[in-house]
Amino acid sequence: MPPGSLLRRLARRVRCVAGLLALVALFSLPSPVAASLSLSSDDRRLLRQGRILFKTDLPDGGTGSGAMGGTALAVLRADTDTVWRTLMNFSGHAGLFPRVKESEVLQHGTDWTLVRYLVAVGPFAFRFFVNNYADPSAHVLRWELDRGRNNDLFRDHWGYWKVEPWGEGVLVTYAMGSRTILPAFLTRGAGQEGAVLTVKALKERVERPQAL
Repeated sequence: MPPGSLLRRLARRVRCVAGLLALVALFSLPSPVAASLSLSSDDRRLLRQGRILFKTDLPDGGTGSGAMGGTALAVLRADTDTVWRTLMNFSGHAGLFPRVKESEVLQHGTDWTLVRYLVAVGPFAFRFFVNNYADPSAHVLRWELDRGRNNDLFRDHWGYWKVEPWGEGVLVTYAMGSRTILPAFLTRGAGQEGAVLTVKALKERVERPQAL
């Protein structure tokens, strides 16, 4: 094979692996939500400045070892109901979770919703199913992978969103954990980027109407 063709093939493979890592990071429960994280005075100062914080704390739940993920927090200039409606709009999750191309509600009950997600990474497409459990009074949305279905890429996936008042805005917590078919050394360190990008997308979506 000519050297030029070989280099092009290697470059395509590298881009695909990078895309898979980004996808794993972005994904971001009938088990308890972890207690609120302890925030230092520096954490609170950074939040007031509009920064997105990331902590390595994984949410409760999940199965097995070798999980990756973490917790991202941000203060959004929006009201609690606006943020909550945005999170509960499951059919609008494309763009909220980058690389999600489709999100379809398959079943729903009073406070439970089964959603099928389709994500695209380069020439690859992956499908997985997530059970969502909403607690509207506490503004907590928990989720877990529906392990009884055929889920591409993910072996496990779980976490929660939490929305609570914070001064004139709201404090949003996004905690997620994942286990995939990829070796752990390939996904090490990817959780921070994915969690921060997801919270950033939510921030842009709920604050945009106020900026017009």
